[in-house]
Amino acid sequence: MKLFHSPEQSMDSDERFTPQWVFDGLGIVFDLDPCSPVDGGDCVPAERKYTIDDDGLEQPWHGVVWCNPPFSGATAWADRFRVHGNGVFLGPVANARWATDLISATSDARGSVWLCRDFPFTHPTHAGRRSSMPLMFVSLGPKGTAGLIRLAYQSGHPGNLMVVATGIDIDERNAELARTRVGMFMEVDE
Repeated sequence: MKLFHSPEQSMDSDERFTPQWVFDGLGIVFDLDPCSPVDGGDCVPAERKYTIDDDGLEQPWHGVVWCNPPFSGATAWADRFRVHGNGVFLGPVANARWATDLISATSDARGSVWLCRDFPFTHPTHAGRRSSMPLMFVSLGPKGTAGLIRLAYQSGHPGNLMVVATGIDIDERNAELARTRVGMFMEVDE
């Protein structure tokens, strides 16, 4: 029995661009996208972008980071994102150390995890193709977490949200929507 049913796709390239509706829902202008495509064409609202030519893993990271790495090499990116501790990560649901470590980091960094069904990514030659596996968004830090809560309940996309909220700036209406529409919401007093 599959948790989510999705069509498979060719593995000729794992470069996929996150669709605009994700960024509309997050409502964040990121300081950095360290995994940006060389030729542009993506819709990531980031003030600074590193491409493979820049080697985003080796560059300094700052501020609120958007990280949608190549899924075939997610380990190093997830580890770097966890250490940085501020932003939103999009990757495959994986039975791997990096995924467990990243999810565990949410309790220390006022974060959240949204496990969701895959969705069509955008790309000039891969438009509409899915990842062929469930996806997870992980937020670390208050700005990313507030954005991920917004995205999870406003998008209408199927998934389950798990939140550890300590001092997150969300209004009671958004908190109630998160509790009732997208899954688990846990508030922790500092």
